[in-house]
Amino acid sequence: EGVVLGDDHPQRSKCRVGNGRTHRHSLTCRFAVRGVLANLSGTSAPCYRAAVDLCVVIAARNEELHLAAQLDSLVAQVWSGDWEILVVDNGSADGTVSIAEAFSAQHPRLRVLVATERADKAYAVSAGLAGTTADAVVICDADDVVTSGWLAAMAGGLALHPVVTGPNELDVLNPPWLAASRGRADEQPVGSFAGLFPSVRGNNFGVRRAVWDQIGLLSADFYPCEDMEFSLRCQMNGIEVVGLPEAAVHYRYRSGAHQLWRQGFGYGSHRPRIARMLVDAGRPRPARLGGWKSWVMLIVTLPTVVTRPGRARWLWIAGNRFGQVAGSIRYRTLML
Repeated sequence: EGVVLGDDHPQRSKCRVGNGRTHRHSLTCRFAVRGVLANLSGTSAPCYRAAVDLCVVIAARNEELHLAAQLDSLVAQVWSGDWEILVVDNGSADGTVSIAEAFSAQHPRLRVLVATERADKAYAVSAGLAGTTADAVVICDADDVVTSGWLAAMAGGLALHPVVTGPNELDVLNPPWLAASRGRADEQPVGSFAGLFPSVRGNNFGVRRAVWDQIGLLSADFYPCEDMEFSLRCQMNGIEVVGLPEAAVHYRYRSGAHQLWRQGFGYGSHRPRIARMLVDAGRPRPARLGGWKSWVMLIVTLPTVVTRPGRARWLWIAGNRFGQVAGSIRYRTLML
């Protein structure tokens, strides 16, 4: 669990951040995983709030264009418990921190933590977990917008289940052509890896602290599929992932050609790795040639790349498919 340092502890008055400077009234965050007390260097945070029931953790890096909309929605959430919002800046070079600090000045339940040693979401989320004493932690992204009632739905779900997730609503933040570019599977209450096990959505899930302590934190090695790998560990340890239809988030798709290819390739390259983990555990794995229809679609829809909608859909599919080719070679398990 999070460790609250006493008022006389030397780390209570200052802490080290990524650039080596120290800040007054901060502390070095620590967290316990599998009984081992580990240090998070490169982090800073205001003093823990005592007796917090739930913490919303937002990992943010260069999100000055979208963060305010997410924070506006979060501070308007209503729930009867004691809760806080923790914005974890992961090395932003824009106005992200200034926006978060401006909200913090107006809303006491919002704090800002700096975690700069590594630029990845899993590290930032881990820093957020270290920076709160809450037993329930829910994660959302800086560029999305949670819906009204999201927090109460998450809190209610975590009162009954160890791990919860919710649907992504696709139409509010995306133009119609982009919202339709990947199908509608994200609108289901819970995700799935090829129908083999349920998965959390990395931008919309909640976990009881006991689960983190039992199976460990998000793995930076699996970015951007750290949520899928975490869900597999839940499955292997008999921890149920429950979908909450009312805990919806307005999800923002990436629209740039390079962003679509890079994200799709990242997802695709790690799926064979998940498949290899299933094989090594003696569990069923996805069909080796289960994506053949997507390869056909790439050929058939190639002429549509001259249009923006057609190009977005083609690049997303192509990134995923070629990513799976690369992953199949790297992890020595065929999944095309």
